[in-house]
Amino acid sequence: MIVIADTSPLNYAVRIGIADALFELYGNIVVPAAVHLELTDPSAPAALRSWVRDHSDRIEVREVTLPDDPALNRLHAGEAQAIFLAQETPNSLLIIDEREGRAEARRRGIAVTGLLGVIRDGAIRGYIHFEDALVKLKETDFRLSNEIEAIVREQYRKSRNER
Repeated sequence: MIVIADTSPLNYAVRIGIADALFELYGNIVVPAAVHLELTDPSAPAALRSWVRDHSDRIEVREVTLPDDPALNRLHAGEAQAIFLAQETPNSLLIIDEREGRAEARRRGIAVTGLLGVIRDGAIRGYIHFEDALVKLKETDFRLSNEIEAIVREQYRKSRNER
């Protein structure tokens, strides 16, 4: 499976110290050129820029030419390119957190997860401490509703009980 990531999940994964678990879970990560520009922009957090630089051998950057598509045109460039790249890449998984982007990806039949899914899956496999990651995430400005948190907690609990 090819994993394609948008900027936001990578940024928050670095901020809460779980970014390297992405490689444990998925191997290499693919990002479209617009996402790579956001990740390495001088205004991006220094820790994020350093993480991208330090893992350049595990992060593949792909050029994406977007079609004239009104649904994609409404989104930020990185989100639009990530969605289009996932749509054009069979058997891919898109890591994206923004609500509109996730909805558009689902409309296109793309398999999606977000940072919470990464935390859940990484914790199930023993790469991430579930509670620590959630506590750290809540200390940021990441938008996490009580409802979504409850759903992910239940999924994690069920998976742990099935083992």
